[in-house]
Amino acid sequence: MPITWLCLLLAVTAFGVFFPAVVTIAQRRGRALPGAISALLGGGQFLLGAAASPLVGLFGTHSPAPMAAVMAISLALATLAAITTWSTTSQRRLRTVQGQVWRG
Repeated sequence: MPITWLCLLLAVTAFGVFFPAVVTIAQRRGRALPGAISALLGGGQFLLGAAASPLVGLFGTHSPAPMAAVMAISLALATLAAITTWSTTSQRRLRTVQGQVWRG
């Protein structure tokens, strides 16, 4: 059980370190409509939390394994979204540097 607590500590610490940066990046990207971006971020967090909680309980309450599985799947999906966003942004910058106008 101590390993479970250590893993949870690391996950929560990482969340506390990276979450403010993610919110800052999202706010910067949507600076034209800051209220809408803030509402989307808050609503998205609420929706994902509301979906993840019963999902963990569905797989059992006697072990930390369901929570770990949901956290791992969420991390994998977040990483995929970050890579996709980074790839799209870097392609847009590359086309702008090359003198092309990107409309997409």
